[in-house]
Amino acid sequence: MIKLIMDNLLFFVPMAVAGLILCGEVPVASTWTRRTLRGIGVLCGALLALIILEAIPALL
Repeated sequence: MIKLIMDNLLFFVPMAVAGLILCGEVPVASTWTRRTLRGIGVLCGALLALIILEAIPALL
């Protein structure tokens, strides 16, 4: 079961921005593809943040 603490949710924003920048800088020709890649980057960044936040208590 996922138990999120409100302070840990602040970690999602920087990770989502990092995913946006990482996937948004791929050189593509169309605007639609660039927006799609940015959306995928945001989702992957937020998912990675969730995985990290859930793994930290298990490692301690």
